[in-house]
Amino acid sequence: MNILRTIFKGLAVVVAFVAVGCATPSTTEYSELEAQSLRAWMDKNYNGWESDPDWMRTDEGVYIHWMKRSDLPAPADTIIKEGNWVRIDYTGKTLDGDIFYTRNAGVAKIQGTYSRRTHYVDDFVYLYSENASLPKGTFQALTNMKVGDMTRVVMPSNMYRGSNGYNDTNVGYNGQWGISGDVPVILDSLTIAEVSEDPITLENKQVNKFAADRWRLTEADTVSKGLYVQLMTPFPVKRDSVVSSTKTDSVLTCYYKGYFLDGFVFDSNIDSVQMRAWGEIVNKGPMEWDMKKTSMIEGFKEACIRACYGDHLRVVFTSAYGYGISGSAARAVTQSSSSSDSSDDMMAYYNYLNYYSYMNSMYGGGYGYGGYGSYYNNYYNSYYNPYYYNYYNNLNSSSSDSSSTEDEEEEVKVSISTEILPFTPLVFEIWVCADDGSAKTPENNTL
Repeated sequence: MNILRTIFKGLAVVVAFVAVGCATPSTTEYSELEAQSLRAWMDKNYNGWESDPDWMRTDEGVYIHWMKRSDLPAPADTIIKEGNWVRIDYTGKTLDGDIFYTRNAGVAKIQGTYSRRTHYVDDFVYLYSENASLPKGTFQALTNMKVGDMTRVVMPSNMYRGSNGYNDTNVGYNGQWGISGDVPVILDSLTIAEVSEDPITLENKQVNKFAADRWRLTEADTVSKGLYVQLMTPFPVKRDSVVSSTKTDSVLTCYYKGYFLDGFVFDSNIDSVQMRAWGEIVNKGPMEWDMKKTSMIEGFKEACIRACYGDHLRVVFTSAYGYGISGSAARAVTQSSSSSDSSDDMMAYYNYLNYYSYMNSMYGGGYGYGGYGSYYNNYYNSYYNPYYYNYYNNLNSSSSDSSSTEDEEEEVKVSISTEILPFTPLVFEIWVCADDGSAKTPENNTL
């Protein structure tokens, strides 16, 4: 299927309905021509929309159709407020109906883009007008909706991804086609599954419940707030610390399995786990990690510095020790591209400051950000720099949850990884290899 041809066909149909007397592209901005064309397309395909109470058009030319109105009681029957975090579901289509984005596994299977490494769950987005990763048209639709509403949103390209679009190998959600720039889109069946004013507290509750239900641990067992480490039996005969302040040899060799609270495996280097989870082996052999030279997410590191040779341990932690408010984008190519300007993203991150000021005052130094008393002195160094810059490093360099496979048609190396959403707790099981350098693959692993 030639996806570019079918995408552009939709816009060609739109332009065909512009009145003959309209100005030509040479004298009219593309956005104006597109707006006129989209209006004509709406009149043709949704005749009478202007007088239909279930339709509205924003000043920027975004058309919103209520397919279903919420019947939830108060307080859920209110319009979603800016500043909240929301879990949303939708399917992105061109005007011709070609699907370029979905978070539904069933839809992905039908269109032939399903990937066993994709975690098909609702997206989790920060509802803020300056959030560069959230399209303006999506923001306008969500801030006119209630929990329980279902809408169809038709928008011009400048209210979605503009002239950049995003390509089919780096769309932010593994296994989906991308879309070219300057193409109007439809967000079909847009729904809000959950609204959170405080995802930090919510995430802590999720981790505490997981540790209590699965591992029979209480908050008194935490290493620090939101982080549990548990040593599994049988213990090695001799427990010799892997890392200490005086040890010069700090290379840790291990096998591991990383998964979400619902059990979905996003990373592993164990053959049997990879085959059960993904049907293929993409990471071979044990991982050798120089703990004094190579950085690692904090939760994994906190578990390993407490480990001894031959240990089997497990750790669960909140995103404060993982990928934080940025998450980790899915990657499907050896080099990454971003549809948003870093300066725009920087502005969005500045608007998180008040929110994290609250977090510091609530949790003090428990998350490793420094207590509230030292907030103004070390906020940027202890929070902003590692999370913001590591986020871009994750997008533009290989990480432990990616590997290279060969695309037979294109004959290029392709990295594959699983998307990790913002505020996502992670679980790892870690098998530390023996101190004699032998690497024994863990046996009897289950998902």
